[in-house]
Amino acid sequence: GLPEVKLGLLPGFGGTQNLPPLVGIQEAVKMMTTGANVRPAKAKKTGLVDLVVDPAALEDVAVMCAEQLADGTLKPKKKKKALMNQLLEDNPLGRMVLFD
Repeated sequence: GLPEVKLGLLPGFGGTQNLPPLVGIQEAVKMMTTGANVRPAKAKKTGLVDLVVDPAALEDVAVMCAEQLADGTLKPKKKKKALMNQLLEDNPLGRMVLFD
């Protein structure tokens, strides 16, 4: 999540710019306004993270993923949007309804 929101601060390090393409506008606005923590399963489902790993295996999986990225066998996954999200987020009329 974006915990700095709980302190009255705007999300930093590009959170307001990088989050909407990852999780969609609706989910990003929810994260940016509430500052709530996101559980691992929900983070994976929304597209916030690509992989959920047990803490004991984190270093091994990180090294494996880095090697796969370096040799080109690991490609970033693009989450497919649901039809309702496409209608609301990907056209001007839908965004107008969304932000009202």
